[in-house]
Amino acid sequence: MNSKVNDNNVFSTVNQKRGGLDLVFDLDGREELQVSESWEISGMRLNFVCLGPLASMSLVEGKTYLKVIAGKLEIPSLACFAEPFAIRNTHLKEKLISAGEEGALVAVLLESEEALDNLTEMRQLNFSGPNSQALKWRSFEEKFSRYTDFFNGKDCHMMDGFHLLDRNGCEIVYVNFWSCGKGVNLSTHNHAGAPTEEMPAFAEVHWVINSGTGRGGMFQATEKGKIIKLDVMKRGDEHGPYFELDQTEGKPLLRPNGAVKYGWHGWQGGDDADSSKAYDFVAAFEINPEFALIQS
Repeated sequence: MNSKVNDNNVFSTVNQKRGGLDLVFDLDGREELQVSESWEISGMRLNFVCLGPLASMSLVEGKTYLKVIAGKLEIPSLACFAEPFAIRNTHLKEKLISAGEEGALVAVLLESEEALDNLTEMRQLNFSGPNSQALKWRSFEEKFSRYTDFFNGKDCHMMDGFHLLDRNGCEIVYVNFWSCGKGVNLSTHNHAGAPTEEMPAFAEVHWVINSGTGRGGMFQATEKGKIIKLDVMKRGDEHGPYFELDQTEGKPLLRPNGAVKYGWHGWQGGDDADSSKAYDFVAAFEINPEFALIQS
């Protein structure tokens, strides 16, 4: 099969409980291609696609970045996770992609000629498209002030995103978005809290849509927040696991309370001598551990 990415047949609904939008994909079905509606952000277009086993898809012209969520592509050879702590870029040179025998669920970001070279105002990060009223930004301070004062006064923001569900209503991945201004540290953390219905366990991958200074990135740290290693990430980059692996099962390693076991890590916004604003803009893929198969 050879279909195009803009033939959408998966439609969004507003998630009334956790915020953002729901998209339902049949990972075990017979449909060769399931394509979501699309959303625009500053000259870029985002949508989600599920390719059936051995299905192929033509990409429209333009610079395309592609993030594998579940399954595997054969052309190009690409699965969800890079090597642990490794950084890889997701820009595709191919204009035809093909899934492996288990199919593949992917996110596709198309960069048009109108895309901005950098994002310098929060209004540039607003989404437009179906049900986009549910995709609203809030500051970290507003979202987390009842838990901590760490983010008070900091130029960082989070948006409810997309809950990708299977036909049984099980969440495959929650894709949310955040931004931070120059020099902002988004805290050292390890996701060790017991999972809840509203905050389930996840194996996390970050996908950089914009790098404000080209100097920000993920870091490994001590519990007290001392940065051990900073992995700089640019537009289109994603990282491999910052969580520990269960080598026997090929899955994320879980703590006794059910949370995925991470070391201490975080994001450090880049900085430069320019006094103007610039934003790191990142999609966080919070993947259900049951769907997070680590390819050997």
